[in-house]
Amino acid sequence: MKYRMSLFASTLMLAGMVHAGSVQYVYAPVVSVNAEYESVRTPVNREVCWEEQRYQRVETRQSSRTPTIVGAIIGGVIGNQFGGGSGNRAATVAGAALGGSIGRDAARQARGPDEYYQVSQERCSVQREFVEETRVSGYRVAYEFDGQVHHTRMSQHPGDRIRLRVAVTPAH
Repeated sequence: MKYRMSLFASTLMLAGMVHAGSVQYVYAPVVSVNAEYESVRTPVNREVCWEEQRYQRVETRQSSRTPTIVGAIIGGVIGNQFGGGSGNRAATVAGAALGGSIGRDAARQARGPDEYYQVSQERCSVQREFVEETRVSGYRVAYEFDGQVHHTRMSQHPGDRIRLRVAVTPAH
């Protein structure tokens, strides 16, 4: 009985479109709808930050060039006491260099060892991660028209009926 009514309704719809080359739009009932899915991986950049501990050197006293300069002068005076002529100049230069070095080393020892303290520093980097999601890519739709079940794929859910474009042209 249902088949006869559907066939009768389809015949009546087609009877109104007998004109050559005419196009009509009709609605057909949807029999079934099945969603089709796809997996999509999307890159996402995230800034990741962390705390790093490091040591920073602190000088205990202000460093001065005075001990080096005084040491060079004293060493030059002592070196000048030795030798004669060009040997005297060489002894003066060597005494100044040695005295400057001794003065610098003495100042470092008097100053004491450097102190270190721990500091916290924030460090950041950008890391790429991929988020995977499943989403509907379309719908397989089965609908009934003219007593037959037809299938199509649609990007949106059709609801309980589907709009059809029906073109009638005479066979020659």
